[in-house]
Amino acid sequence: MPFQTDTIAALSTPPGPGAIGILRLSGPQAVSIAEKCFKPLGRKALRDQAPRALVYGELLDSGGQPIDRVLCTYSLGPNSYTGEDTAELHCHGSPMVLSLGLEALFAAGARQAGAGEFTKRAFLNGRLDLAQAEAVGDLLSARSREGARHAAGQLAGALSQRIGDIYSALVDVMAHFHAVLDYPDEDIDPFRLEELDSTLAGQEGALSALLATCGRGRRLREGVPCAI
Repeated sequence: MPFQTDTIAALSTPPGPGAIGILRLSGPQAVSIAEKCFKPLGRKALRDQAPRALVYGELLDSGGQPIDRVLCTYSLGPNSYTGEDTAELHCHGSPMVLSLGLEALFAAGARQAGAGEFTKRAFLNGRLDLAQAEAVGDLLSARSREGARHAAGQLAGALSQRIGDIYSALVDVMAHFHAVLDYPDEDIDPFRLEELDSTLAGQEGALSALLATCGRGRRLREGVPCAI
């Protein structure tokens, strides 16, 4: 269940002139606010369209006047990036159009999103774990092909999977120990010290191997200073 009760909006593409500029909304009023600033050119209202469909129409400024022909799409939580209702307006990349469009979204009830707030909401709503949320920033700032690949793998869950495997192995041992301790009369395999030693040694090795990759990951992320 989403923790946030307000709706945020922001420009999701780099500032400056370009072919496309995207205005993004996330929060409980995302679709309602988008409907106030977007007029479909077809017969159906935005909310009557299928989620994730691209709808052609007009972007309206805060006074209700058309300022661009755009594509609009929406998703309903929890099946979205942030886990909340979201909407996007794909506009021509005119700084003036995007500024007026963002102004209209604010006038309709959204507030300016903070830096990284969409990803923060994805983390708080359980759509990303902490390692994946950090990978988003690493991917955005990647300065090499290998750095981008490394961040993409972490975003896909590679690091989380390795940590999860270690955690699960330790939880299994702990659960077995408590089961034997709490239910001595049940037909449960006895807990052996060798089992504990083997599991702890194996997971210590897995953690050491994971820790050994830290330096490589830092170099991929930050680069290597060198004198020329």
